[in-house]
Amino acid sequence: DNSAFDGGNDFVDSAHNFSYDLDIFGRNSIFQMVNRTCTTGGKKMLAQRFINPIVNINKIKQIQEDSAMFADELELRQQFRAFGTLYASDSDAIPDFGGVKYHFTGSMLWWIVSLALMTATCAAIVLACMDVCSPYVGLLLYFVQLAVIGANAQKTNDLYKLLNNGSKTFRKYEKLFETIEKFPHQPAKFSNFGGGYVSGALKELAQIAAFYEQRANLMVMIFGQGILCYDIHINIKFEKWLRRHAAEVPEWFEMAHEYDCLLSLANLKYNHPEWSVPQPVEGSFILNAVQAGHPLINPEKMVCNDINFSDCPFLTILTGANMAGKSTYLRTIGVNLVLAQIGAVVCAKEFVFSPTEIMTSIRTTDSVQDSESYFFAELKRLQKIVNRLQQGATLFIIVDEMLRGTNSKDKHDGSQQFIQKLLKYNCYGIFATHDIDIGNLRDQYPQNVNAKCFEISFEGDSLIFDYKLKDGISQNLNASYLMRKMGIIE
Repeated sequence: DNSAFDGGNDFVDSAHNFSYDLDIFGRNSIFQMVNRTCTTGGKKMLAQRFINPIVNINKIKQIQEDSAMFADELELRQQFRAFGTLYASDSDAIPDFGGVKYHFTGSMLWWIVSLALMTATCAAIVLACMDVCSPYVGLLLYFVQLAVIGANAQKTNDLYKLLNNGSKTFRKYEKLFETIEKFPHQPAKFSNFGGGYVSGALKELAQIAAFYEQRANLMVMIFGQGILCYDIHINIKFEKWLRRHAAEVPEWFEMAHEYDCLLSLANLKYNHPEWSVPQPVEGSFILNAVQAGHPLINPEKMVCNDINFSDCPFLTILTGANMAGKSTYLRTIGVNLVLAQIGAVVCAKEFVFSPTEIMTSIRTTDSVQDSESYFFAELKRLQKIVNRLQQGATLFIIVDEMLRGTNSKDKHDGSQQFIQKLLKYNCYGIFATHDIDIGNLRDQYPQNVNAKCFEISFEGDSLIFDYKLKDGISQNLNASYLMRKMGIIE
């Protein structure tokens, strides 16, 4: 049950090339199954990989290798997520330390001034207590310090604003990096961040942020500002930290988000040891899988099927009766291909693929607000596919029951002509339909079009669904049978 985890509702987009059709985001989604991130940046990074799957083979392989390093580190992965959740903050935005104006560390002036004022004020107070000098001397120095603090209040506030959410955020990332540094193996690109360097720097920054937050404390306002030059000392300390580390901070946060993303993929691999690591290949297009299933279906009920696509034939017509398994098979192909292209394991015994751009037309939605009918929305979807092909893109296309919003003849003619048009372009894909005559395109274009089907069988008054993919064109229909059985028709 993944209901306790974030499904990425913010990323649901019915206009996206495939994510809405394949249930990538939302309740009971693929993202909810995979996502175990504990930072906002990590969640966004993982979501962006789902939205824009990787087509670079080397990058896919690198992510596979990096996430595999952490798959068996269950305790450290849980510790990472626990710290990320325990120190949750409203935002994990990367602090912007660029363009900082240094007022307090350009020379020794402010250090000397603050030290001199603090020493003189403390000495005057002690001497006044000993009746050596007038208490008004200490009082005068007290107000001089307050005047200095007040004159620099805007500069102090500008520095404090740089800390974004303050100590909470930096304490969180300090703990995350403490955990990261404990992993026995590190990805090559992060090998220079060990030895406690990052966590130590973030710990210091969290302390500085906490010091700034204490400025609201009444005791600090009364004694710290007027006697110890509190603001000036914090500003000097923060500016020194910025001079050492400001340029590195964006890289640190990006690194933490990358780890967060990788640990989600590692968790998926750990939870599903029976799944396989997909193999991306170069050269001619291929998408072959052995016993692939849909990741969201209960394994006890899952029926797996092979997937076979190559240069010839490159389009498959899928026919079958209602509820026979066509739509599930389409999503099985699409979801596993997306998982493969983000560097994750897939729900199959074997999976070999050529990374490519994916476009689907499965669950088209109308829009009352945009005065757009279901049928027109589907046409726009198909037009988008054609436009991408005309731009020279190589696509893997998944279409379920094309043109269902029009009459039978229009639907048949339009579907057939659309598929024929695609034969001119560099694309691969599968088209599910109830129109078994569309399957006859296999005979017209034997080198380009293949036909697969899901069949049903009748045993007495019962329908038998085996959900197994077969060669050829479906011969059995069930709509009238089911309507009679349910008493809808005679």
